[in-house]
Amino acid sequence: MAVDPMGVLALQRALTQAADLLDDVKTADLGLPTPCADWDVRDLANHLIAVPRIFVTQLQGSPPGWNGREDYAEHLGEELRTRGNALVNLWREVGDAAMVDPDWQAAEVAIHTWDLATALGRPTDGLDEALAQRSVVTMDRILGPIRKGRAFKNARQAPEGSNAYEHLAAYAGRVVPWSAG
Repeated sequence: MAVDPMGVLALQRALTQAADLLDDVKTADLGLPTPCADWDVRDLANHLIAVPRIFVTQLQGSPPGWNGREDYAEHLGEELRTRGNALVNLWREVGDAAMVDPDWQAAEVAIHTWDLATALGRPTDGLDEALAQRSVVTMDRILGPIRKGRAFKNARQAPEGSNAYEHLAAYAGRVVPWSAG
């Protein structure tokens, strides 16, 4: 499979903006609910930090091991940057030998960035719009609008006037707008 170098750049942008948002998570935020059913901010942050390790494992040809549990409460952005850099560097090494898609990995991170921003009450209109649009195209290409999995539900329609990240979230099956109550 030929790897689109723009996909690796999209992954790098997704990881960077997620890490920047994780930099702002305070200890008091860790118990906040998120749009991800059954996850609070701590669970979501731990998942975001674990994702690069999981994707590295996939790139190396092993099963991803989604069930591993790591728990971080501080230096969240720094931890994601370190792991994210390892993933991006590995992408640059493996190139076209990869059997996975960096755009899919970028979409996973981008969707969870919306989840985190929303849980923290942060606006999402300042996030990377081109990344969100690329992520919707990737999700449509790989999953289509009808899904049976746990992570992403059937695509929904975003309300009129939604920004690119709200469209991505709705396409991932999230309720937009979301509220904790």
